[in-house]
Amino acid sequence: MSLSKRIFAAFIAFIIVPLFVLGSVAYLVSQKVTQEKYAEQTELTLKAIGRNINNMIKEANYFSDFWVTMDNSVEVVEQSFDDANLGNGEISGDSPRTPDYDQLLEKEKLRQRVLLTYQGINSVTLYRNDYTQVNVNFSKDTPIAREDLENHPIYQEALRKNGAPVWVGPNEDTKLTGANNLFTQIRVLLDIETLKSKGILVTRFQMSELNRIFSFYNSQGKIDRRFLIVAGNGNIVFDNEKSAEGRRIEDYVDIVKGIDMSNRATQSKTLEFDHHKSLVSVQDLQLQRLGVGDWKLVMVTSWQYLSGDMGIVLRWMVVITSISLVLALIFNLMFVRRTITFIVRVVRAMRQVERGDLSTRVAVVGNDETTALSKGFNSLVTRVSELLDDVKQEQSRKRKAEMMLLQAQIKPHFLFNALESINILAVQNEGRKVSKMVQRLANIFRISIQQKEEITIEQELEHLMSYLEIQKYRFEELFEYSIDVPSQLMGHSILKLTLQPLVENSIQHGFEGIGYMGRIEVRAAIEGPNIAFYVEDNGIGIPEQQLARFAASGITTLQEMYEESPETGERRGLGVGNVADRLRIHYGNGCGLFLCSASGYGTVIKCLIPLNARSDSV
Repeated sequence: MSLSKRIFAAFIAFIIVPLFVLGSVAYLVSQKVTQEKYAEQTELTLKAIGRNINNMIKEANYFSDFWVTMDNSVEVVEQSFDDANLGNGEISGDSPRTPDYDQLLEKEKLRQRVLLTYQGINSVTLYRNDYTQVNVNFSKDTPIAREDLENHPIYQEALRKNGAPVWVGPNEDTKLTGANNLFTQIRVLLDIETLKSKGILVTRFQMSELNRIFSFYNSQGKIDRRFLIVAGNGNIVFDNEKSAEGRRIEDYVDIVKGIDMSNRATQSKTLEFDHHKSLVSVQDLQLQRLGVGDWKLVMVTSWQYLSGDMGIVLRWMVVITSISLVLALIFNLMFVRRTITFIVRVVRAMRQVERGDLSTRVAVVGNDETTALSKGFNSLVTRVSELLDDVKQEQSRKRKAEMMLLQAQIKPHFLFNALESINILAVQNEGRKVSKMVQRLANIFRISIQQKEEITIEQELEHLMSYLEIQKYRFEELFEYSIDVPSQLMGHSILKLTLQPLVENSIQHGFEGIGYMGRIEVRAAIEGPNIAFYVEDNGIGIPEQQLARFAASGITTLQEMYEESPETGERRGLGVGNVADRLRIHYGNGCGLFLCSASGYGTVIKCLIPLNARSDSV
């Protein structure tokens, strides 16, 4: 991965991601804190409402207790209605006075004193044990049929409690609450003297007090809240907005998912209520001792209301985070990216220098540390270039000195052999041959004294033939030779004094002590990008021991394969070794001499030089 990508990944990992994590954690923490703080306030509110509802049920129970303690209270009130013929519970002022008028008036006062002390009462029905029924209605209401009451499980519960009240809320069981769907209390009516059952008393209450209670708590601080009373069977008994009464609580919220309904403590949970995120709080009203079933008070508060102030904080956080991100991106583009671009530019320049381009320079921009680094890099490359030029010049001078030394070694060596041959011919009074040899020797020295390192192949072959003719005069019956070089190679360049030492090696060592006519063959061919010269003889070859030394000891030059002469101390084969070294120095390691030989089968020396451009020298 490139440096810019790593820096960008680090920017994302260590700046962008932490900012998002910080924002998310802050949001969740603030949400939790808001929920916890409001849950505490909610618990207080629910407990206060629960106490009010408890007092309301207590008050209704007190009225019912007072009602049942009156002697024949139900019968008295019923009789007052029947005697006065007042269907609506009032005494008409136009009715004629009868002897029983005063008695009826007293009964009316009793009815008003007993029944009107609690305004929420709607109707009272007594189901006597003699299967007669007493009804007292303050509004139009139809009592439950005796058969339906006795077949209902709550009837047995009322008998079991033997005078204690049992309550049924609206929408909890419509068969018991009647058409008006009222709060209904069922209890056994006892004779206060004998405490024997006189029947079942069913009282229905309007309970308008509930609306006042919830209206009061819902108007505090203009909070968007909703109150519900849920029966143990899941039916909604009361809804301050009325729309949910009679329906199941599961139709609005999966309350079981987040709240333990068996827990009597106040619980609050963020849930979806009627497809809106809300804080749902549940309080057990604990009305069982008053005869009420397992009723739960549920308060629903819109999360939008709760998160009002928190939303402002979050919006500011989003704005600040966004500004921080923008500033971080600007910093990344203006400073970090500029630094990375400079580093990448320096790395590219270094790679170009590694490839040998010492003309590479880094642009100097700005006036900071990168400027000093650019100037330092450029100065270093300039210095390296200068040192490299000095090294090249030094190497060139060294190479020329080595070449001159090698050539200086060849010239006296060859001159010694040639003069020795001329001396032998002179002793033999071979004047014509001496003249020919001197002429050939002059031809050889004319080529040798040229200051050029390279000559044409044609000149090199002319030099070689002059040498061979001199040797033929000296060793007339020792060998014969042939030269086969394509004419198209004659104009190409070759390092001078290359082939002659190879041929001299065959004459001096290959034909030593042979009893047959020696043969030297010189040929040339193009092999790929190179020119290959082959110098082949049918001499005695090279012993295996010397070849083994060549393979095992890592000998790099042919002269190392020959021992020094015991007479002169001169290394035999000095010319061949010098040729190998000269070729390696001049053309590089890809060129040079290659040897193939076997004892008794002759020797083949391969000389490989590059196929250079045609030379104009003559």
